[in-house]
Amino acid sequence: MNNFNLKQIGLFSSFSNDDILYLKTISHIKKFKNDDILFYEGDDSDNLYFLIEGKAEVYKTNRKGKKIVLTQFSSLSFIAEVSPYVKIKFPATAKSINNSVVLIIVYDKFEKRFLHYPQISSFIIKSLASKIVRFEKTFSNSLMMDAQERIAKYLYEHEGCLNCLKHHEIAESLNVTPITFSRILKVFKIEKIIQKNKVINKERLYKLFS
Repeated sequence: MNNFNLKQIGLFSSFSNDDILYLKTISHIKKFKNDDILFYEGDDSDNLYFLIEGKAEVYKTNRKGKKIVLTQFSSLSFIAEVSPYVKIKFPATAKSINNSVVLIIVYDKFEKRFLHYPQISSFIIKSLASKIVRFEKTFSNSLMMDAQERIAKYLYEHEGCLNCLKHHEIAESLNVTPITFSRILKVFKIEKIIQKNKVINKERLYKLFS
């Protein structure tokens, strides 16, 4: 499947033809369907995963078997790139959301050839920084807010999400059960905060979590 034109991906657009040819020899492109696993928690992190198309979710499972979503990734982003960089096993599981296309790269060879390239090092630094901010926000919300406050804040920041994402996916990303999510949405509808999956009173939402 390496017929995909890697040169069209912004991250690799400045690569020479030799660079692109080498990248193809140390990587392969794989399609994943909904809920397909990219890697499991505890797997060796020999490969670097770059999400070309679609979405992916990273989660952990506690001792009781409950899935705790850490974050979600959209296209043109690395997934868990810190693990191969510091040479540790993957600390969480990654799965595809709907259909996705992923470039899987042998990390050691990629590091030796490309990591010193300014566009690559800069991209990875920015990627890691954004993940730190995102994780801090996720854990802060989980620790400081109850389910209703987390849902209110999410809807305030993502007004159109109820129409573009499945409700159980949003619930998982907020670490609440689908039943709890539906119950709180029903309350919001009764209180005329949302109507037909559309936020109609952002001020009320803001007051619920601020």
